[in-house]
Amino acid sequence: MEKNLIRWIVIHQHPFTIVEENYFINFVHSLHPSARIPTANTVKNRIMDCYKEDKIKIKALLKDIPGKVSFTMDCWTSPSAKSFLSLTAHFIDKNWKLKSIIIDFIQMNDSHTRNNIKDAFLLGINELSLENKVTN
Repeated sequence: MEKNLIRWIVIHQHPFTIVEENYFINFVHSLHPSARIPTANTVKNRIMDCYKEDKIKIKALLKDIPGKVSFTMDCWTSPSAKSFLSLTAHFIDKNWKLKSIIIDFIQMNDSHTRNNIKDAFLLGINELSLENKVTN
């Protein structure tokens, strides 16, 4: 049940704290009175665990591609005034299939200036050891 709950929260972009709302708890217990509902902190930790596991898989996948990688980025500011950068890698795999994968989702601490975007980009490719897959 927990894995499906985590997937539902992530896919539909619900807040972690939804699991602690009375109406949500009542709804779940109306379906299964003895259901154990994780805390918001547990939900957050499980999502971060999945993120870390997926990052390891992506790093291994990209390490084995034969050519270079192209990137696209998207920056935006959330309604709560937090800045984010999404980093997508585009590449041809060993079977000559075009692939596109979101490789990182970086919270930026400052505005979307070119230097801040550059720093976030470099952080993303360095964490995945992609320096040798990029051409200047």
